[in-house]
Amino acid sequence: MSKPSSSEHSCPSLTITATKNCQVCGKLGHGKHFGAFTCRACAAFFRRFAQDNNFRPCEKYKICGLPKNGSFDCKSCRLKRCRNLGMTMDNFQFGRDPYVSTIAKTQNTIPTTVDIFLGKPSLIIYCARQSGSADHFKFNVDLHYLLEKAEKVLEKGPETITYSSNPLEKLSFGLRKICWPDTSTIKTVTKFARDETFALWEDEILKAAKWLTYFDDFQMLSMQLKTEIVKSVWNAFSRLVRMASAAMARKSEVWENNMLVTYIGDEFLVADYKKMVFDISWCSNYTHEQLEFFNNQDFQEECDDLIQAVINLDPTDVELSYMLSQLCFHQVAKKYPGAIQEIAEKFQETLSNHLHSYYVEILNNPIYSKRIACMMKINNLIEKCIYRDKVRSELKKVFDIYYVTYSPPDFIVQS
Repeated sequence: MSKPSSSEHSCPSLTITATKNCQVCGKLGHGKHFGAFTCRACAAFFRRFAQDNNFRPCEKYKICGLPKNGSFDCKSCRLKRCRNLGMTMDNFQFGRDPYVSTIAKTQNTIPTTVDIFLGKPSLIIYCARQSGSADHFKFNVDLHYLLEKAEKVLEKGPETITYSSNPLEKLSFGLRKICWPDTSTIKTVTKFARDETFALWEDEILKAAKWLTYFDDFQMLSMQLKTEIVKSVWNAFSRLVRMASAAMARKSEVWENNMLVTYIGDEFLVADYKKMVFDISWCSNYTHEQLEFFNNQDFQEECDDLIQAVINLDPTDVELSYMLSQLCFHQVAKKYPGAIQEIAEKFQETLSNHLHSYYVEILNNPIYSKRIACMMKINNLIEKCIYRDKVRSELKKVFDIYYVTYSPPDFIVQS
């Protein structure tokens, strides 16, 4: 058989003619830019002037014709030629200039000034308002009903009778029962306003009072003295309990790190801090976002550090009860020098001795100094937060941020 000739089966040759010159000016082209094959100069020209056409009208009545030696005498006709060739602004990218990002970065780093925040010129910021003026009027919220509820709790005593020679074990039993009850009711909180605020305060005050009833030496004090101690310690008590609750939630890996968790009554509350709406219109003319001017910029990072410290320590209920007692009675000793200070220091010494017995006799661990150091470090960080909030509260009083006062006056610190 004769072999087929190559002319019968060879593919026809395809002639590809590549455009090498710029379609606008005729010079050596670079590539396809904005819909046409152009040189870099024409592409840059179109990118610069396509949006803002501020050229003078063509002096030759738009009949300049083709460019001479790649040069245009009229920018208006050059831009018109670009558009006639199909060049469009569809692929333009805006906001990438370095000076724009620099301005935006500067605006983000410079904080709001006090005069802008208050809406007053800097010359009259520090002029005090007249006490009889209409804008100086304040509402008073009477919180004595919370103290009356706390007194009833103190009179009633512990909810469950426990028998133990170590008071720290009694306190740990009460702590577990009061602060972390077994419940399956989970509630998601998306808004934090007046009702939620008062519900949280009431729950935290009553929890502190209930927990202290499990301390026999405390129960031997007079009712007036016990009430004063509850007034002084409930804020510090609730802070450490919240940190411990958040640490437990993170260890369980059920909730994300930005979730706030707490117990109010028998309900387990969960809230996303980044998405939650804070409504403070009931106590201030400013919004929560405006008051960020006074807040610590590293608040979230500070909370994360505290929670991580509790996770690393992984305290037992007895150790956590000791941390709470030291934190609370130290606050009492600082606030009431004299006889009450001596009582608080005696409580601290008694509980320290029982903690030693717990380590040596129960855990068989006579070398526990590192754990004590970690516990005191966490307490010191919380005390710094409490002090900072008091300073911030005084600063807000100077600028008259809130139009609500409370009685007793030292019961609530609005930070």
